[in-house]
Amino acid sequence: MKRNITSQLIIILSLTVNAYGLDCPSDSAYHTDLRTLLPNGSPNPTYGQEIATGLCGCIGFVSELSGIEEDSSLTLTLMLVDNESIRGTQLDIYHDAGSALSYDQGGEVIKGDKLVALDDPTTPNVNETMTVLANEMENFVRVMAYSTSRAHTSGDGTEGAIFHVTFKATGGLASLPATISFGLGALALPGTSMDPEILNVACSYPDTSEMVSFSTTNLGVIAQDGIPVQYKLSQNYPNPFNPTTRISFDLVEPGQTTLIVYNLLGQRINMLINRSMDAGHHSLEWNGLDLSGQPVSSGVYFYELRSEKYIARKKMLLLR
Repeated sequence: MKRNITSQLIIILSLTVNAYGLDCPSDSAYHTDLRTLLPNGSPNPTYGQEIATGLCGCIGFVSELSGIEEDSSLTLTLMLVDNESIRGTQLDIYHDAGSALSYDQGGEVIKGDKLVALDDPTTPNVNETMTVLANEMENFVRVMAYSTSRAHTSGDGTEGAIFHVTFKATGGLASLPATISFGLGALALPGTSMDPEILNVACSYPDTSEMVSFSTTNLGVIAQDGIPVQYKLSQNYPNPFNPTTRISFDLVEPGQTTLIVYNLLGQRINMLINRSMDAGHHSLEWNGLDLSGQPVSSGVYFYELRSEKYIARKKMLLLR
């Protein structure tokens, strides 16, 4: 029997312009010291004081939600920047979709690339991983990652996925509100620089007072196997930007692809891509540098995507 084509679509939901962006300089994190005793059993002289706890770790949301129509699921990806190694995390995810989204009715959490192939000083040359758990509370989902050994993240200050949290759209994706906002409750990121002390190094995250809103109305469609059914060049995010921005695009067929940045005079500033690429959804970051590796000045720039069957150009604004 022929299946309904709408049940074979994966839907990508674009982020609205008031999105939260990861910005995590390698500065010291400061938190109130709530330890009453030190590890040796003596009273803690800095109890109740704000102390430096290590280098900053930050969590934010990826610039797209992903949804699968056939099982009415919606996935939120959380990103981590770890300026020092992280031993785990605990965070609470809030949203304003009410009963339209449910975690305990078919939701799941999958660890991102930041939580696999971890380092563990107690077992050299062995890649460790973390255990990930999630539970739906009264009005939020609590997600935890931990290791019973001393496994920790790379601490290299790069951005990568830490969790993919899937919710069930109880009435189907079509019944979701036009926008859904997400925010995090208290965030714990135990660092390792104060070893053997494990102290919170969380510096920034999208909290419940400044939630991130995602649009569910402007949908780009890709097939269930992950191949888009139409070419697309997305607006860069963030825009305006400083110092970096992300550019995403969809390719229906594999082939030679270029992505070039031009100035207002039509002069080529940088060639971000010039190679054969597979069909699918692609994303990359431009760091605001020209072909010689020098920072470009503030102003309006264009980025142009060319493949064998598609050409598109969009405008972006750099503000230094």
